[in-house]
Amino acid sequence: MSAPSRPASSATADEAAAVADGLYRCGSLIYTRKGLTLLFAWLLWGDFCFTLMETIVPSILPLKLRALETPNWLIAMIMTTLPGVLNTTICPWVSFKSDRHRGRWGRRIPFIISTLPFLTLFLLLLGWSEHLGAWIHRRWFSEGGFPPTTLILLLIGIFMVGFQFFNMFVNSVFWYLFNDVVPVQFMGRFLGLFRLVAGIKSALYNFLIFKYAESHMPEIFTGVALLYFFGFGTMCLMVREGEYPPPPDLGKRPGFFAQIRTFAVECYSLRFYWDYYLFCMLWSLSTCISTFSIFLQKDVGLDLAKIGQIAGVATVISMCLTYPAGILVDRYHPLRVLLWVKVVVVTLTPFGLIWLFFDFHPDTVFAISLSFSMLLLPFNVLTEATSLPTQMRLFPKERFGQFCSANALLRAATVVVGGLLAGMFLDFTRWACGGSNFGYRFIPMWTIPCVTGSLLCLIRLYRRWQAAGGDLGYRPPTVDCAGPRSRPSLIAERE
Repeated sequence: MSAPSRPASSATADEAAAVADGLYRCGSLIYTRKGLTLLFAWLLWGDFCFTLMETIVPSILPLKLRALETPNWLIAMIMTTLPGVLNTTICPWVSFKSDRHRGRWGRRIPFIISTLPFLTLFLLLLGWSEHLGAWIHRRWFSEGGFPPTTLILLLIGIFMVGFQFFNMFVNSVFWYLFNDVVPVQFMGRFLGLFRLVAGIKSALYNFLIFKYAESHMPEIFTGVALLYFFGFGTMCLMVREGEYPPPPDLGKRPGFFAQIRTFAVECYSLRFYWDYYLFCMLWSLSTCISTFSIFLQKDVGLDLAKIGQIAGVATVISMCLTYPAGILVDRYHPLRVLLWVKVVVVTLTPFGLIWLFFDFHPDTVFAISLSFSMLLLPFNVLTEATSLPTQMRLFPKERFGQFCSANALLRAATVVVGGLLAGMFLDFTRWACGGSNFGYRFIPMWTIPCVTGSLLCLIRLYRRWQAAGGDLGYRPPTVDCAGPRSRPSLIAERE
């Protein structure tokens, strides 16, 4: 992609407005129509590679762990707790540093491209962990009475930590890149295309790849790792960031603890944002148990091919709804749409209890599951459409990454605890059912109270947002924290 030209002077006050000669601004970046098209193309290509890489680990690894007869609490620890611990430590630090980093490659891309080879390596090691464990056991532990399964699980845990550590650098800043390089008047359309690409990825994965998850895990991980390395790496080289204003002043002693204090004061001292944080925390708590949903689907009579077909059909239809959903979100405000969507989703959640009381023929199970998936589909699409725009509307633009990471930190801490509790909850339900997989049918009993509490927090946030000005008058409240001993002062708050 040819680099967008940069003006000799600083950007105008309205950074996102189209200039008279048909050029478009985003900060110090200026795009022609061709440059804007190329920017979209490279970002969407990078998104395809990145989201495909992120899909295979949570969808395939639990199947491998279950095949190794891993207890649910350990599956939860590997899949949710370990990543959550890293998220609570790495993500806030990377986001805080990225917001304030100034370099020749920008403030986001350096954190992405520097971790690219390491993330790829650990993804490859995860895919071949069973083969590596078996080889190491044959070579060094075959006569020591050390079980090969234990060694394989140990390797999976080590490789998962390495993968998630480097993935946190990418996951922390990739989404912030959009806010820095895409002109704001095109953001709705870009996010619509963004979700469309994610839908195409999901359809291809569910129809063509997922059915081989249990039989060809090493080959899938290898192919996706190489695609990520070359595809996502190319995007980093072709997308240019602009120039940024000087970072916020941390005072006379910008040491480690001063930075922590600044982060905490700016992000956690205002009640307004806590409603959104609590909404996300409780919703994340409800999803801690989703890792085990595939075992519920298999217990009620679905095989991997049927599960993939349901997900594939849902993905194809969701692609058709993605762009209209973006228009709806832009028209009625993402927070308002999110509220009504969550009201419907919470109302429909108890339907999952049907599997506790009825056993159906596999064909009937497939029909019910497909129908319920189609019923929820428009609301899931709208939820996805509101996620990033809601944060863009609520959080201060100049500290967007920092506030996103503050939210992610709390969500990750919730997942750390919730993942273990969810695994223990299902171990208990399976024990209560005599060790049967019927225990997985109690998953909605975990989900219902979590999503209900989340909805109550969202309702309170919406009321405060309306009181703070709503559609026309809202300005993100912020505090100024000039130094480690300064008293924070309120910049703009309308509660």
